[in-house]
Amino acid sequence: MGSVPETSYDGSVLTGLQGVSEWNSQFGKPTGALLGITSASYPLGAILSTPFSALTSDRFGRRWSIVVGSIIMLLGVLMQCLSRTIGVFIGGRIIVGFGVTIALAAAPVLVSELAHPRHRVLFTSLSNTSYYLGSLTAGWVTFGSININNSWSWRLPVLLQGLPAATQMIFVLLLDESPRWLCYKDRSDEAFQILVRRHGDGNPDDPLVRAEYYEMHETLKAEKQAKSLGFGVFLTTPSNRKRLAILVSLGIFGQWSGNGLVSYYLTKILASIGISSQSEQTKLNGTIATVNYVTTLAAAVLSTRVGRRTMFIGGAATMWLFFSALTASIAVYNSTGSKAASQSALGFIFLYYTAYNVCLNPLLFLYPTEILPYRLRAVGLSILLLTTKAAGFFNQFVNPVGMDSLGWKYYLVYVVWLVVETAVFFFLYPETKGLTLETAQLAFGEDNVTLRKDLEKGGNVVGEDADDERVEHVTDGVDAKRE
Repeated sequence: MGSVPETSYDGSVLTGLQGVSEWNSQFGKPTGALLGITSASYPLGAILSTPFSALTSDRFGRRWSIVVGSIIMLLGVLMQCLSRTIGVFIGGRIIVGFGVTIALAAAPVLVSELAHPRHRVLFTSLSNTSYYLGSLTAGWVTFGSININNSWSWRLPVLLQGLPAATQMIFVLLLDESPRWLCYKDRSDEAFQILVRRHGDGNPDDPLVRAEYYEMHETLKAEKQAKSLGFGVFLTTPSNRKRLAILVSLGIFGQWSGNGLVSYYLTKILASIGISSQSEQTKLNGTIATVNYVTTLAAAVLSTRVGRRTMFIGGAATMWLFFSALTASIAVYNSTGSKAASQSALGFIFLYYTAYNVCLNPLLFLYPTEILPYRLRAVGLSILLLTTKAAGFFNQFVNPVGMDSLGWKYYLVYVVWLVVETAVFFFLYPETKGLTLETAQLAFGEDNVTLRKDLEKGGNVVGEDADDERVEHVTDGVDAKRE
């Protein structure tokens, strides 16, 4: 998913550019509110496109939403690269953000709806690990470009921001459309053929394919009878209101766990612990991104073996522990200038990120795609992205002001917030491990009578833990369902 590395590349490259003298010279070394609005312009664009993202995904399909979003991103990157004033640079960032939401609202949905049931969890989790692939690339590109003695020292890293979007646009056209989208649009034969080709090795009588199609067809048929769509559906039932609360809280936690402070303002944090040279800062930016990518890959594999609640609650508690230690180390360094405190602060940045990656990176898109029924999936992802970008907009605008005004004491806000976050995970988030996209409604106390009877007979027929012997009892009548 090129939209994910596009997002992280943006944050990491902006962090790196703050340490590039040519960029500071071109735009007057933005600080305080101007630096905040420069950072916040990207999520602002993402917020503006939210009303269109679910509509595009549901009406035109997952693939074409990704293509349209990628084209818009490329236009925004070009505008940034050619900019000579901070206003034009900010405008380009707004356009990139606008395109990201349109593509990103569809991309994780396509992955989850197209992947083989046994691979769905891993692939959906892995899709968000590419977040650090973008930041890793940005960190090292910025480090390498600081030796260029002209404006290309910052224009080159900005231009390369378009690479994930261009790659995504090309390769998504080689994928099939979501079989669930096709089935919902009364194109059941096309949906079945995709399942046969991708999940059954070309065998239309494969019991897993027939069971998967049956479960998908029956659930979507029941959802179509409800007819009501849109944001208002989230307010109609207790289970949907709970889903809405989870989406909003998850979007906020994705930005307000201290990660926004560390990722976007790493240069300021490093300066606060005595690491101020341009070379050291950009090198550490790249190193942190590299370590993060490795830990997110491990977290994605962990998500196939460990329950969602364990990762949420355990990760949040560990984040609180390491962020508290980071805050204490920075406070000691600012008071005493201790080199040991500076080194410990740097170490806790790495440890904090590891905890964040376990808690939120693999689950940020995996969990919403599991808890949302088909007719709410695209809209729900749009709500998640809207909340994420709105939180990011506020966060990125306020953080530099808070850091300039309060120094290390501003970190205490996140220390307290992480306690709240842990409590919300514990009391609000249900377990979904082992359930399929069609049966995850059971975690919310909802019921689908047909599927419930099948589950009582044979267990989870097409989930991540299913085996072939448990799918045969649901294959009777599949051919009739396709007509």
